[in-house]
Amino acid sequence: MLLSAMGLPGGGIVRVGRTHVLIRPGEVTESNALMLGDRTMTNAGVKSGETVEAKRVLLPQAQRVVLAGDELPLEPRHVARALQGIPVTVGDLVSIDPSYGTADAGQPIEVSVVGVIPAAAGTVGSGTTVGSEGDIPPSSPISHPEGRPTGEPPTTADALLTGLETELETLAGWLALLTSPGNLPSTWGLPAVAGIVLEGPSGVGKSELVSAAAEAAGATVNEISLELVFKPEKLLDLVEKGVKGATGPTVIFLDRLDAVAGDEGMFRNQMGAILRWFLDAVAEKPGLACVLGVSSLEALDDGVATSPLLPRKLSIPPPDLQRRRLLFEAALGKVPSDDINFDVLAAKSAGFSGADVIAAIVHASAMVVRGGGRATTDILLAAIEGTTPSLGAVSLGEMPSYGFERVANLDDVKQRLTEAVIWPIQNPERFESMGIEPPRGILLHGPPGTGKTYVTRALAHEAGAAFFSVKGAELLDKFVGESERGVRELFGRARSVAPSIIFFDEFDALAPVRGNSNNSVTDSVVAALLTEIDGVSDRGDVVVIGATNRKDLIDPALLRGGRLETHILLGLPPKASRMALLEITDVPFAGDVDLDRLAEVTEGLSFADLTSLLREAALNVLRTGREELEVTWSDLEQALGRFNTEVV
Repeated sequence: MLLSAMGLPGGGIVRVGRTHVLIRPGEVTESNALMLGDRTMTNAGVKSGETVEAKRVLLPQAQRVVLAGDELPLEPRHVARALQGIPVTVGDLVSIDPSYGTADAGQPIEVSVVGVIPAAAGTVGSGTTVGSEGDIPPSSPISHPEGRPTGEPPTTADALLTGLETELETLAGWLALLTSPGNLPSTWGLPAVAGIVLEGPSGVGKSELVSAAAEAAGATVNEISLELVFKPEKLLDLVEKGVKGATGPTVIFLDRLDAVAGDEGMFRNQMGAILRWFLDAVAEKPGLACVLGVSSLEALDDGVATSPLLPRKLSIPPPDLQRRRLLFEAALGKVPSDDINFDVLAAKSAGFSGADVIAAIVHASAMVVRGGGRATTDILLAAIEGTTPSLGAVSLGEMPSYGFERVANLDDVKQRLTEAVIWPIQNPERFESMGIEPPRGILLHGPPGTGKTYVTRALAHEAGAAFFSVKGAELLDKFVGESERGVRELFGRARSVAPSIIFFDEFDALAPVRGNSNNSVTDSVVAALLTEIDGVSDRGDVVVIGATNRKDLIDPALLRGGRLETHILLGLPPKASRMALLEITDVPFAGDVDLDRLAEVTEGLSFADLTSLLREAALNVLRTGREELEVTWSDLEQALGRFNTEVV
């Protein structure tokens, strides 16, 4: 059960404590137990019976493993063969069987791992060499146990790959299969496959992902950019050379393919024919795979996009909050700076790709050089403001200008929203320490005008989240498939600028109980919402909030745990809440206005009604053309009469 929960039903590599270990299914005493050997527990730094975090990881193939001592206890190739397929981490104690591959029995030899190149951990593969400390010149680097020397910032590649562990493992698995030295697809009787399509906007890390996946698969990468390819002959020349020149496990990465394969590209038919030939050629050559990089699958020629030689499409999302933070750390690694608030930079750079982050840092560096100082958070924020996000062609939501200070009373509602939205964004470790996941969906329900939209906008400001507000009926379209596409695009935009809040007003109109309507569109929309909301927990800090006056009309599947599970009632405001609104309003009152009395006589009015009342009273002042622009009690009496409210 534990392996299935980690997505490794057949076993795989996990990080346990301070080491990595290859685990397999087996009989254990409890469903969430791991059975580890003595040496593994020593390497991990844990004891029997302790609770330890086990996390699935994908380790690249190590180029070189360095063992303690001036010389190896056995011949290097023998040691490498004995460690084949085993994950090794700096600091591990590994066991080498001296009789590996022979009929002779021997006592296992234990030796410490003091270096793994190029990372601090890796898997011993066919391309891994093993040596001793005595073989390494003093100037040669040996990886730090955490992957880089203490204090070193993350590299740009590290930052772009953050959060893409699943995509990296998927791509590496495909490349390992297609480039396997034994031509496993043919041996296993699998259908011919050339490679996969990698979708994502420019600057999201497609090149870095392909490089890391190929390294993990033990293959080399031949990257071919097609930005400057304008003629079919040039494309044919590049791909033909790539196929013929490939030796050993090789991955041909055609980046920016939509520049030549899209519907609007020049010589579209010829380009499409060449790409189809390329896929056939790659599929026929053992040890060769291809990855086609595009910004959107819709840009691909239909003959290429639907080719059975490309059975897998993998989408790479734009950098989320955590990835943007690491990108700023990486880009500022060598720039003179003082106490940079990376969290603020990440929050203010919604819609930025990796290239946009670099552009903002270059802009800030120019400002620093001109002013003769060091980079600061304020300088970087100014540079961010002067940089146009390349992913900003679609709506990036809005950032409301007011927070909870403008929300009258509603202390319990604000507290519950803070716990459900702000805490998971700003302090996710609090939920991890309690062994729970934060709620990802909220339903605000109650009479009209009670502040559901207003408090949600204030919440977005407090959380530093992009705010997407949608009326339920806006997404409904009479044409089949259009409404569902609108739902997918909305969630896609929200994920691209996470943290974000999607607010569905009049949610009952968008997601009514299925089967109760003659309109099949709403049933399809409910299905699309269920799919997207279920995927939110794995796709970043996107919170879904629905508002309705009729909770009973909403399809119950959307209201269960894991979806819109937190239900908050906003009823008609009591006197204390009405008084709080009157105290923070910008409407100027004359001296004869008794706010306590006004709060008393407006019993039964919602916040929206009370706001309309004040607006009507203020308009009466303007209507009469008085010199003093103040609302008097007489103005309020006239306005109250319009609401059929008696003044006592």
